[in-house]
Amino acid sequence: MSKIHVLSEHLSNRIAAGEVIERPASVLKELVENAIDAGADRIRVEVERAGTRLIAVSDNGCGMDPDDALLSLEPHGTSKIREEADIDRICTLGFRGEAIPSIAAISRFSIETRTADALEGFRVEVAGGKILETLPAGCAPGTTVRVRDLFFNTPARKKFLKSPATEEHHLEEALLMLALPYPQITFELLMDGRPAIHSPASKQLDSRLRAFFGRHFQEQMLPVQHRENGIEISGYIAAPGFTRNSRREQRTFVNGRAVESPALYRGLREGYATLSDAGRYPPCVLFLTLEPTAVDVNVHPAKREVRFKQEYVVSRAVAAAVGAALRRRSTPTSALDPKVPMEPLLESVRVHYTPSPVQQEDFFAASEQDRTPLAPASETVPVAPPQDLSSAVSGKTGAANAFSGLTDRPDLSHDTETPAPSSPRPESSNTTESASLSPRTPHPLPGAMVFNGNWPTAVIGVLDDTYIIASGPAGLVLVDQHAAHERILFEQLLRDSSAGIPAQRLLLPLSVELPRTAAAMLWRSRDLLEKLGFDLEPLGNHTIMLNAVPAALPTGDLEKLLLDMLAELIDNTAARLPLEAEFVARAACKAAIKAHDHLTPEMARQLLEQLGKCRQGTLCPHGRPTMLTITLTEIERRFGRK
Repeated sequence: MSKIHVLSEHLSNRIAAGEVIERPASVLKELVENAIDAGADRIRVEVERAGTRLIAVSDNGCGMDPDDALLSLEPHGTSKIREEADIDRICTLGFRGEAIPSIAAISRFSIETRTADALEGFRVEVAGGKILETLPAGCAPGTTVRVRDLFFNTPARKKFLKSPATEEHHLEEALLMLALPYPQITFELLMDGRPAIHSPASKQLDSRLRAFFGRHFQEQMLPVQHRENGIEISGYIAAPGFTRNSRREQRTFVNGRAVESPALYRGLREGYATLSDAGRYPPCVLFLTLEPTAVDVNVHPAKREVRFKQEYVVSRAVAAAVGAALRRRSTPTSALDPKVPMEPLLESVRVHYTPSPVQQEDFFAASEQDRTPLAPASETVPVAPPQDLSSAVSGKTGAANAFSGLTDRPDLSHDTETPAPSSPRPESSNTTESASLSPRTPHPLPGAMVFNGNWPTAVIGVLDDTYIIASGPAGLVLVDQHAAHERILFEQLLRDSSAGIPAQRLLLPLSVELPRTAAAMLWRSRDLLEKLGFDLEPLGNHTIMLNAVPAALPTGDLEKLLLDMLAELIDNTAARLPLEAEFVARAACKAAIKAHDHLTPEMARQLLEQLGKCRQGTLCPHGRPTMLTITLTEIERRFGRK
């Protein structure tokens, strides 16, 4: 018997559906793309229960006759490609002919359509890929597709969907990405009967940017207009300093298609050069127009990725466009009286600067009031009981703010101004004191604090303002300061969340402007946020008023904290924690001290002390280790002693 056989049409459609239809937003994207290709200038989308009950897309495009309506349900039935050469010059959004049969295979599906010259329309009803009935229908010119009970016959796929708030966010984001490159089309989105997006047609992109992302976002954007090597680049990029913590707001389009491409991201990064911090991403809305033969859009089933024939040329063009836009940004100017002599004016603005020498202080060279006195070798230096991390809030930012609740010393803020040592040089050990220690016992250095139990016994220094160096019973211990503080905050917030996390009301409520889709998701998650200690209220489509925050979080840049936390939560498509715990983990991650934040000796000691009291101090909330140990045996082996 032959081992190879041809899959049935039903099974092949189910497989194609798995590749093309990941979630309700995938259905919306495919149907709206078809509406745009049909020449519609008005598209209306209705959604119920985050797309699982209903996704309906209506357009006033060219419509279909009965034969075409039936052929559109056939695998790879398409009007976009007729011969092999057409694959190399794709000018439409859809072309593979997979979307309609794939969607129909996993839903209760109907098409109602009519051409402008027909007296009546045509209706097709499908369930699970099987055509149930075809009949005439009275309808306006254009097409309406209704997708009901998505994944009704694939319950395993339905289990992979996220919360309704997350899925609704993806639906809004999908429509937004289609509306940006086509401002000449009116788009409307209704969620459970409530208007979510209404974007009238416009000749300019500016109004759509403001409607989708808010006034503050639009004011931070710089126009781009560049042409090079047959590539036309237009749109907007962010002014220096306006960044996000992920690429989600770097929206790039090629020939009207929203795409992801390393070549485009590389061009953006090179264009900003040193004007953008590592790990931060300036938002952009960039449109590239080039010959269809210069780009391959047929490399991903969902058409999300593209491949350029000359990637370096594209990257260089994007970098040049970004650089030119940054150089053109307006600078303050003033008119000068031509009668005023120039020499005195130029003399008055000359700047004389003499740099002062920078003194690098030793890690343990603290002032007398901050130095921990050494205890006899047989004793353990007493450690003050840790204060509740809920006190870790102040008007400061950075490591000093994050650690304001990790120490009982009243005045440590001046230590944060001490430059971090490039290589700590601790003082030599006290011979008399160390003589009583076992040869295998790590010797704490002067100024180091000793800890009880099997935890690190002494802080030695800090490497690269990122890793605390400590000695322990087994050998040398390196502690990641960010992961360690993240674990401390996570357990504090999670412990409080069962009874409601204590909230700290802000002296002055903070107005935060968000993109429309982010604001909508934030508001849909209001109950969860309130349980976690946030108090917020809406002030329109883009703005929320923040009245209170969890008491354990620093109150530095709350707007940035909220944006970054929300963006990471949306991006987290493979969460290992329940939603509430995941949100707590994200809050802890954003509030924790970061790599390269300077820690004073006291801060490092208090951090290890607090970490030792955690239930799971060796791992951060997402499973990354907080510390690693290089054993004495390994050190001796490396030095050839064994």
